Amino acid sequence: MSDDMLDDLRATTRRALAADGADILDELGLAGLLVDYDRGGLGLGEREMTLVATELGRALSFSGFLATAVLGVTLLSDSDTAEAAGLLEELGSGQSRCAVASSSWMPSAPTVIGQLVDGHWAVSGSTLGLFTPSEPDTVLVAAATPAGTQLFSVAREYVSVTAADLLDPARGMAQLEFAAAAARLLAGPEQTEVATRRAYHRGLVAVAAEQLGIARMCLEMSVEYAKSRTQFGSPIGSFQAVKHRCAEVLLDVELGDAVLAEAVVGRSVVDDELAFIVATRAALAASDACIQIHGGIGFTWEHKAHWYFRRARVNATLMGPPSVHRAAIAGSLDLV
Repeated sequence: MSDDMLDDLRATTRRALAADGADILDELGLAGLLVDYDRGGLGLGEREMTLVATELGRALSFSGFLATAVLGVTLLSDSDTAEAAGLLEELGSGQSRCAVASSSWMPSAPTVIGQLVDGHWAVSGSTLGLFTPSEPDTVLVAAATPAGTQLFSVAREYVSVTAADLLDPARGMAQLEFAAAAARLLAGPEQTEVATRRAYHRGLVAVAAEQLGIARMCLEMSVEYAKSRTQFGSPIGSFQAVKHRCAEVLLDVELGDAVLAEAVVGRSVVDDELAFIVATRAALAASDACIQIHGGIGFTWEHKAHWYFRRARVNATLMGPPSVHRAAIAGSLDLV
């Protein structure tokens, strides 16, 4: 996609996000963004994915983009069963929505067990999952079986869902309970291993992009307030402590942009993990600075600065604790 087309996609995304209560998947039909063109999707790639995710971060959108268009589609794209192909077509065309259990993208997630009962698969266990604003039709879950970890789909009505008590309730996380829930097998052990690995690393890149959207929006809010708010007859942005804080955040954001761009091109374990770490650091620093630069009003419930801080904090552990990402980088570089 050319730079002009990317600019058009960015502008269109912003207009859609400005619509009250709109889910970007419905407004722009982006559920099939990463689905191959010959399978009914848009046939685009991670560059376009990061652009959309960045705008979602700026808007603090509660969207099904990460669950359906990124994780769900990636998991199904590497599956070779007719059931997976049919579900992928439904997701890509916008006919269906999916929630995704964390066991499907995060290796350290609690284990869900799958077993054959009278010739039919059933899954049991409890784990966190990503939900969508509109009610999902199915839940994708990787479950441990005697043959190895395999990917399943479970109809929404067979899953008990409790909203997770997180700092940011709009992130769309929920506790999923499976009690011998009837399931359809989507992929065997080998395909599931490949699919979950790809979903994890693509999720890292998508969340990193969202974090950078948060960081850049917080920086813009801080700079605009610093230019308009006056103290002692001068804009507070003229004071050294404030301007230096903004400059430090800008350095973090620009570094994050550069590392993310490399991750999209490089597609290596080190690039993806590093992009997530650097982008998360930028989001946390920017949202913290935004609250402080806004002073008294920045600490109020009515101001939106705290929502950026909340989203950045929840995103920081969405793909696993920081120690997991640092260990992955160290391991890939033979440092441990």
